[in-house]
Amino acid sequence: MKLVVLRGNKSLPLLNQQDENSLETKLFNFIKQGTITSDEDAASALYGDQKLTANYRMLKSRMRKKLFNQLYYLEFPADKYSLTNAESIKVESALLKARVLITANEYKLADKLIAQAIDAAKASQLTSCMVRALELRLVIHSTVINKKPYQETYEELQSHYHIEAQERAATGLFQRAHLELGASVSIRNAYMPQVPEVLEKLQALWLNTKSTMIYNAFHVLSIFYLELQGDFKAISDLITHAEQLLAKGEVNSSWFNHKYNSFIRVYALLRTRQYESGLKLAKDYIQQFEPNTINWFAFMENYLLLALHAGRYSLAGELLHKSLENPFYHEIQQPAKERWELYRRYLLLISSLLPRSLQVELPKKVFVELIALPKDKVGYNLSLLVLDIIKSFSSRNIDDYESQAERIKKYTAKHLRGEKAERARLFLRLLLLAMKKELDFIQTKEAGKHMYEKLCQTPPPGDAYAEVEIVPYEQLWEAVLIVLMQRGNRA
Repeated sequence: MKLVVLRGNKSLPLLNQQDENSLETKLFNFIKQGTITSDEDAASALYGDQKLTANYRMLKSRMRKKLFNQLYYLEFPADKYSLTNAESIKVESALLKARVLITANEYKLADKLIAQAIDAAKASQLTSCMVRALELRLVIHSTVINKKPYQETYEELQSHYHIEAQERAATGLFQRAHLELGASVSIRNAYMPQVPEVLEKLQALWLNTKSTMIYNAFHVLSIFYLELQGDFKAISDLITHAEQLLAKGEVNSSWFNHKYNSFIRVYALLRTRQYESGLKLAKDYIQQFEPNTINWFAFMENYLLLALHAGRYSLAGELLHKSLENPFYHEIQQPAKERWELYRRYLLLISSLLPRSLQVELPKKVFVELIALPKDKVGYNLSLLVLDIIKSFSSRNIDDYESQAERIKKYTAKHLRGEKAERARLFLRLLLLAMKKELDFIQTKEAGKHMYEKLCQTPPPGDAYAEVEIVPYEQLWEAVLIVLMQRGNRA
């Protein structure tokens, strides 16, 4: 329903919106306006009784069929959706009409539609669509006995069969790799050594066919692999190279996903600590994403993290407020909502230590608790632990910290192993040091200098690491010291 309203033609040819007395029109408008939420509500509004009668069921069935048929009239603007997908839908639609005309023995009309489909498929390098179009053309030529055109079409089709076969092989390689790398950590780590070989095969298939579809698979998987390796500089270089190929015409523009590359480039700048450059690009790139989409929220997460890491807390507050006020916020999945709540709580922690003049710049909704976060939430354990302990420094007596220290030690021993956990280990050791020094500001600051310097020199891990710093540990340590100083002043 939302898709039809958002992407359908205003006239909605299969639904008569002019007849306001029509039950179909009434039901459509009730759903569109959100005034009904169940079948019982709909039946009551239409018939004055919540009983689900046969008449209501038939009405609902007719409405559902019309809404599905309305999908043929949806529009997908190129600036909001993948051009390849949009063009593919148009071509497939033309080919479906051509098949209907062939079935009705209208061969001339069918061939005109096929010719249009072939031109569009060539322009967007849609090999599978080309294959289907040429196959339909063979049907026409064989039926009306056009021997020479049949042979020419047959030979052209064979070359596209060859490319299609290699595109299918590339698709299989890409999907298998994406499946393995997106699975559990153990499965992903076991598969990682195979990825370079897969990338080599994809690159060879691309060089052999010059199929942009294959290049796209190679490009996306390369980025995914480099993310997991933590090599964000290489990601930026890869995107630059892809843009150069596009400029030279070596990859088809319809396959080039500008939004995806924009998203990854901003993320790479975040992970390489190029915050100001990332913020500048994020401000421009956000216009590419439609606010009522999951991709918009995903991009805004990176935008917000750039602001937090850059210490631009007023901007972070604006971005957070804009996201929480977005009506589509209620449609995103629960894990995403919980991440936004974590961002809000960290911004609240940092903002509480800002001068009053800066605090007032933050939107009021930032200070209103939205959802509860389970304390054992997988993926957020470290973030929640750190947040809880820092907050406790300003409110609990020193006698209460033995249990907190024990929490840190247990968590460190169980979860923070290996080189990739070094930053988290160092920061938790700083928190333990603060407790050891009985939360004394001067002693803690002096004793923690060496460990803090080591923290500053330790780079963050790659994406394969489960938990990402919402606010850099360096900034959090500065926040801890402010908390301790304020605590000392109150003593």
